[in-house]
Amino acid sequence: MNNRCATAMAWLTVVAILAVAAGGCRKGAPTAQTDYSGAWAQVPDIRATVGEPTIPNRDFNIMAFDAVADGATDCRPAIMAAIQACEDAGGGRVVVPAGTYLVNGPLYLVNDMNLHLAEGAHLKFGTNFDDYLPLVLTRWRGTQVYNYCPFLYAYRRTNVAVTGTGTLDGQAKDTWSTWVEKEAKGVETARRLNAEGTSVVDRFLGDGYFLRPSMIAFLGCENVLVDGVTIVDSPFWCLHPISSKKVTIRNVRIDSHNPDNDGVVLDSCEHVRVYGVTFANRGAAVAIRSGDGREGRELGWSSRNIHIHDCTFGAATAIAMDKEIAGGIYNVFAENCRATAGVQPTLAIAAGPAADGEIVHVWHRGLTFLETSESDATKRPPDVYAGPDIQLDEKGGTVTLKGSVGGDGALTYAWSVIQGAADAVGIANPAALTTQATFSRPGVYVLKLEASDGAASGQHFTIVKVGEQPAGMEGVTRPVFPVQ
Repeated sequence: MNNRCATAMAWLTVVAILAVAAGGCRKGAPTAQTDYSGAWAQVPDIRATVGEPTIPNRDFNIMAFDAVADGATDCRPAIMAAIQACEDAGGGRVVVPAGTYLVNGPLYLVNDMNLHLAEGAHLKFGTNFDDYLPLVLTRWRGTQVYNYCPFLYAYRRTNVAVTGTGTLDGQAKDTWSTWVEKEAKGVETARRLNAEGTSVVDRFLGDGYFLRPSMIAFLGCENVLVDGVTIVDSPFWCLHPISSKKVTIRNVRIDSHNPDNDGVVLDSCEHVRVYGVTFANRGAAVAIRSGDGREGRELGWSSRNIHIHDCTFGAATAIAMDKEIAGGIYNVFAENCRATAGVQPTLAIAAGPAADGEIVHVWHRGLTFLETSESDATKRPPDVYAGPDIQLDEKGGTVTLKGSVGGDGALTYAWSVIQGAADAVGIANPAALTTQATFSRPGVYVLKLEASDGAASGQHFTIVKVGEQPAGMEGVTRPVFPVQ
């Protein structure tokens, strides 16, 4: 059984680094995994929920709006005119044909739109900082601020895509990247505004604060797709979905080596699929975050239900969950990925006062890393999934508990009530993997499924809510355990 569950709480005074010696990592070619039992039973549901955006079948070629593919003429007005026409028509595909186009300023993406970069298309973003004004709402290292606009920016949009095999070029190496030496004032100001609870509408950190924008940002979006494009020379984080749902990032190549060029930063996002991505960047390939400090705790915007698979990691760290996690991280699955030489550690997971958040249920298998040693052949406990949470009306009733367990050899099972009034719950057969449970009165009930092979046991929890809950009870979550 090549998997591992890692859980952490903020109050733990440890930093857990799941390095290449962890179970599920090995040398050689990765083996495709097809067994979605146990905790992995959640993966098909995540994939089904993610889906893809639905874009109307009509094209708006930027050449029809007077774009010039000479690499010197500012094509932003033409591209924005095409985007406006697309929006006015109810959506469609804005097509950038082969050629080099200078874009002096950000492109604002709209609903039901696909920005499609054809083979040989090269968007070169201009290097005049003032062109990225006015300031827009974003999140900078876990704090909401108004800052310079990301080069591609979508705010509260639905059904938005960036596709094709063309290139997005930030031209940041000798421009935006120089700001890293000047950002101390901006970093300190953002942290102070966060700690003091300053209203977001009063957090304007533009000129003089030197906070670099991300290359691509989706803020508060749903049904997002980034497919096939190449991202080079980014000013800061390369691809940054924030507080977004149903996000697919696939077949992208990220080749950017400036300071803080994390590849894909999933920031308080849920139901995300990242696959087929080739990372050659400075920083983490995939960073999972959920807000920082006071603001992050008060908002409680978590990152959850994330599936990362069939990627090639060529970054400093493959997957990082080690900072700005105040909103929590839940249910991360990584499989069938390969890392090139020099990627260390495999997974970086931190818990402690600096992390300021909890990390619950991180699973990986089929990860292949070069220049590593084989893991010790150790016996791991059964892999257990108790099923999705359940909501009943105030009358209660009977539900089916459907557990899933992956393990070796004969297993025994035990369902139990560990939170809530046990006398209000009747479990038909506590020793069966699938059984019926009857709830006779309102409340919040946490049920544990434990599986044992005689030498080791694994467990998982499901929450059953019966009726509307009084204030203060909505946030009940599964128990959390230290890193295993």
